[in-house]
Amino acid sequence: MKTLISGGRLVTEIDSYNADILIEDGRIARIGAGLTPPDGALVTDASGKLVLPGVIDSHVHVSLEQGGHVSSDFRSTTRAAAFGGVTSILTYATPRKGQLLSEAVEERKVQAEGNCYIDFGLHAALVNWDDRQDDEIVEMIEAGVPSFKAYTVYSSSGLRSTEEQLYGALLAAGQHGGLIEVHCENEWIIERNIRHLAEKGRLSPADHAASRPSYVEGEAVGAVLRAAYDAGAPVYIVHVSTAEAVEVIDDALELGLEVYAETCPHFLLLDERKLEGSDGQRYATCPPLRDQEHQGGLWDGLDDGLIQVIATDHCEFTAADKDEDASDFRRIPMGLPGVGTLLPLMWHFGVSGGHMKERDLVDRLCTQPAEIFGLYPRKGNLAVGSDADIVIFDPELPVTITPEILHGHSDYSPYDGLEVTGWPVSTMVRGNWIVKDRELVGSHELGSFIRREHVCQKPGRRET
Repeated sequence: MKTLISGGRLVTEIDSYNADILIEDGRIARIGAGLTPPDGALVTDASGKLVLPGVIDSHVHVSLEQGGHVSSDFRSTTRAAAFGGVTSILTYATPRKGQLLSEAVEERKVQAEGNCYIDFGLHAALVNWDDRQDDEIVEMIEAGVPSFKAYTVYSSSGLRSTEEQLYGALLAAGQHGGLIEVHCENEWIIERNIRHLAEKGRLSPADHAASRPSYVEGEAVGAVLRAAYDAGAPVYIVHVSTAEAVEVIDDALELGLEVYAETCPHFLLLDERKLEGSDGQRYATCPPLRDQEHQGGLWDGLDDGLIQVIATDHCEFTAADKDEDASDFRRIPMGLPGVGTLLPLMWHFGVSGGHMKERDLVDRLCTQPAEIFGLYPRKGNLAVGSDADIVIFDPELPVTITPEILHGHSDYSPYDGLEVTGWPVSTMVRGNWIVKDRELVGSHELGSFIRREHVCQKPGRRET
């Protein structure tokens, strides 16, 4: 099957230019001006629109169980992703008690195969440490799962890594070409705060934010970076939400540590005042929304190359799920939907808002996620030989965000009613249209597992 996308303006992480793209057998075959369609080729006119690499959302939760509530499954998550211009997600294989990492990975593959509109990769979660075996990290790297999630919190659920366990994981991953990503919060301070708040009957969504003040993130990030420095290993800090964390990362980079970091649209655009409203529970997530003063530090971190990736931490529950225990934040399922709004929000508030250039958008949403997590050059760019994961984006299209246009699992959005200008209109995965002119045309059986290798391929501080 051959497809020619003509008349658009291509945007990459370093440049933009007018050109056509010829796709053959699922890959980009030619790029150039005025290409002649081969016999039998289907032609799509992208005049007046941007042609972007498919977005990679490297932090997505699928079918996550919290307190009897289960977040969106693979089919609904990847459908929403495709409508939002996301062509690959990385989600989590979290082993149950008594389960090996390899078993958890294979279980997730079975859940996903035949239920994904787009491609998917997996991070292996380093949890339930009593069950872990010495060679599991190496085994996963060899199996195409070279990234691992660790937590400095959630002991009661078996998720937390001790300092010694985390140090050992950093050593093993660093020596064998893997990457540890870490959820950084200081657990004992959080648990102490929760006890004190509960004693006072303060368990509202706003109190959730009070239980996790910004310094618990900054302190934990510092501790993790010191361990990574001593281990001589790269490390990736997920969902950075505070200016304190950005400052610590800056210091570590100055010392020569290979540290990568991501932030999320909700930390750039929303603040803790959302938690004070009658529907505050619908904005509850971990880490919590912060005071508005932190947003400037996050935007500066992106601009300075201290934060290399914008991902969503997508964890999509329904309004009923979020509302059921709204009066006790300890029982609210945490997380926000976001995979379908990542690209348009970052265009509207990032590019049009003056915080970044077009090429920075592609860099943070496409190219650097691919480089850091071992997808490059197959994905994350527009180049001959790469997968034809392509988004046609209309920078002038006004859209009011509603749950209906997101096509996901949830009946609410944290951005419900927000008007933005710029929206993806067509999404292609490996040469197949999944969404065409904002209509679903592709199959949920198309997406496949992405085997990854060669993480941390380039320095994370690209000159912009």
